Amino acid sequence: PVTISLTILYLFSFVVGFVGNIMSIKVLTRKRSSRMSSLSATRSLLINLAICDLMVVCVCMPITAGNLIYKAWVYGDFLCRAVPFIQAVSVSASVLSLTVISVNRYYSVHNPLNARSFFTQRKILSAILVVWVLSSGICMPLIFMNKRDEIGVVEGLPLVFPICREIWPQERLKQAYNFLLFCALYCLPVLFNMVICFLTVRRLWSLTPPLPASRLKIRKKVAQMVVALVLLFAISWLPVYMMDIWIDFNIPKSMQEVTPSPWILQLRPFAQWLGLNNSSLNPICYCFVGNLYR
Repeated sequence: PVTISLTILYLFSFVVGFVGNIMSIKVLTRKRSSRMSSLSATRSLLINLAICDLMVVCVCMPITAGNLIYKAWVYGDFLCRAVPFIQAVSVSASVLSLTVISVNRYYSVHNPLNARSFFTQRKILSAILVVWVLSSGICMPLIFMNKRDEIGVVEGLPLVFPICREIWPQERLKQAYNFLLFCALYCLPVLFNMVICFLTVRRLWSLTPPLPASRLKIRKKVAQMVVALVLLFAISWLPVYMMDIWIDFNIPKSMQEVTPSPWILQLRPFAQWLGLNNSSLNPICYCFVGNLYR
């Protein structure tokens, strides 16, 4: 029942995420109108965010679902190293892109006269490049630590069960690295984004300036969308981060010696799906909160 439920959830998320992110990229890359010209920086960053989400949907979701169905890792050593790396880089690039978007909207609200000259297309593209380089650098150890391994099915018989897992020289290194990822790619960005979004929203809703009503309405919609994106990210990824930290610090030995408690084994795949499902929910957020398609 658990495998069937997760398979249905992954299938639904894949379809919604693939269609939604393709449509988002199509709409965002369409020739912009004069009303949206002031949001060109935000558009570029949202395109980058949609690309991150599309990578998660097209690479991570199918292989994660397939591994749930087959149980054994049947995709070889290369994908064992590549898939966790792509997932981590995509998640990192997503939250860092959200951070740049939050800073952009904050600056646009607090200093609108200089915002367009400061956030030039060249600077935005440079920021996107830095986001990807930084994300790749932070997640690079996953390429070397994830390996295809084999465990014996029955003692004394030459039957092995192929799995994909992280193999570190010392358990403390794994604990330290995963805690670093939790702080650098979740705690700090989410906290920073929430503070910046709060300041932006407070400023927008207290404005009594010479801003046209239509432009103010657009800025409020974009601010609401950014807040929704940050909250979606925070809610979606918190369970899997917390479970992995709990497993790392409460089960420090290898899988052969100690196995997690049954409730962790049952809930961990659903937490993983919830995190990946964030990439399918973002386009819905663009549509219903940001009025992107309209």
